[in-house]
Amino acid sequence: MKMSKLAGCCIVLVGALACGLSGGMAQAADNDEPPSRGILGDRVSLDVGWKFWVAKWQAAGFVGSTNSTRTSDTTTLTGPSITASVRLRDDEFFHSLGVNFTWLEAGGFDFSSFGTGPTDRTSATRRDYSIVGTLAIWRGFGIFGGYYHMQQRFSSQFLTLTGPSQNSVWISGPIVGVYGSGVVAGPLKAYGNLAVGFFDEKTNQAGNTVGPDRVAANGVQGYAAEMGLSLDGPSLKTRMGTIGSAVQAGFRAQIININNAPVANNDVTWGPTFQIVARF
Repeated sequence: MKMSKLAGCCIVLVGALACGLSGGMAQAADNDEPPSRGILGDRVSLDVGWKFWVAKWQAAGFVGSTNSTRTSDTTTLTGPSITASVRLRDDEFFHSLGVNFTWLEAGGFDFSSFGTGPTDRTSATRRDYSIVGTLAIWRGFGIFGGYYHMQQRFSSQFLTLTGPSQNSVWISGPIVGVYGSGVVAGPLKAYGNLAVGFFDEKTNQAGNTVGPDRVAANGVQGYAAEMGLSLDGPSLKTRMGTIGSAVQAGFRAQIININNAPVANNDVTWGPTFQIVARF
């Protein structure tokens, strides 16, 4: 795989891919006290959060016949994660529908050198977004499905190898997964989600030619998982209803397998996540 086929995955999933599925998708059914009425009423809720993913990224690729896999420094992807949900009925089964949109981006990953000695200097910007629909199956457990899109732009300065100085990669496609949440004790909850993506990879570099939207690999599979804890914070009571708050902390890891014969590489991203949420 050429340098132009470097890729990374953020399923929310964004993580999709889908990146922001961890918060607000499901409510636990173990609270004996009736919930406070939100601004949007008893049936509709809106969670508006700002998410941080403090990540290291192992980007994969080839420059000619040289394996250019290398690891970045620790960089924070950050952006909004918004979840809206509606409760369909007062039952433990098939009780809610929701939608989540998450957008994460980082201004600069700096990568270690590869090959023999300091053969290059490479940095990259990255932007991930996902939109998914959710269905609560039982209590705080459910399924989701939607769309994930990733854009990465690489800038390289080669010292001993020959390769493109600028390179862009796009990975996008459908994602599906499962999620769950439940009360640990009082205001403390646990959450988790697992996603699988089925993507196409495109690049502005293909062989010795340059142009937009050149398909580099089909049937690219991605996987992402996140788990952590959520703590309900103070609430503000208004005439229209109650505005709640929460903080979340967890860990997220994802991997994308570029099955581009005769060579293949895995791109891996991992690190802790943090989120501040306002609930309406």
